[in-house]
Amino acid sequence: MKPLGVIVNPTANRGGARDVGARAIELFREHSIPVVDFSAASADQARVKLVAAKEEVSGIVAIGGDGTSQLGVNLAMETALPVGLVPAGSGNDQVRQLGVDLYDTAAAVTNIAASLAQPRQVDVMEVQIGKRAFFSLGSVSAGFDAICAERANGLSWPKGPNSYVAAMLLELPRFRPIEYELVVDGKQRRFEAMLCGVANVKNFGGGMKISPQSEITDGKVEVFILHRVTRPKLLQIFPKVYQGRHVEHPEVEIFKASQVSVSNAGYPVSCDGELIGPAPFSVKVHPGALNLLSQ
Repeated sequence: MKPLGVIVNPTANRGGARDVGARAIELFREHSIPVVDFSAASADQARVKLVAAKEEVSGIVAIGGDGTSQLGVNLAMETALPVGLVPAGSGNDQVRQLGVDLYDTAAAVTNIAASLAQPRQVDVMEVQIGKRAFFSLGSVSAGFDAICAERANGLSWPKGPNSYVAAMLLELPRFRPIEYELVVDGKQRRFEAMLCGVANVKNFGGGMKISPQSEITDGKVEVFILHRVTRPKLLQIFPKVYQGRHVEHPEVEIFKASQVSVSNAGYPVSCDGELIGPAPFSVKVHPGALNLLSQ
């Protein structure tokens, strides 16, 4: 068989992804699966290397966090190759959807190896923001969560998922509800809310089950809204998101859609753990368009 093309993000999880990548490559070879390492100093360099060699590989393996998973998904869509994901970041929300132990590299490699003959066809989101368009398996949102992500990126401590909690506590005293305009499958809505986003997977923000019913094979995305609440009520709701119990509150609304545009007054937008620019943004689901190396 042709080898798998591997991309490791050397900076993911404060450099810990290097060791995960080396271990994964060793494990693939133990499975008698040849690999070629296309890792580079930047995502753009890795992309150029893999695209140039796309005829020489049978699939792509992205090893890192959610940003690296997003890179792998976009390369898969560009090259029509299947993609497998090995978690090695701090969030790993896309890999969480696959039911793979985030700390068991051997299990992640076995999951990919077992699906080489028959990759899963799963849904993928096409995200448009400004003049940029790209694909995502995960989630995208604009509101209090993205403001917290922006603040968390600037914190020197704590790191990882705890940085988001710290940023939330810092931002909450001055936050005001946001006026949103949505167009959902052609129908317009206006409302005030704390956050609004679109999810293809259950988790975002490093394990927050923002959309607990999301599936990657139902041909739809989920729009999630936390309508206007007081600050004390937000603090009451927030901890429950880690178990998906925030949906018990009437201020939380989640519904399915095929195509969504989200507008507000230029608030930051976060996608797969990365800030991608100011709102507005739009999402269109492509049912079954991604070949995923996962059981």
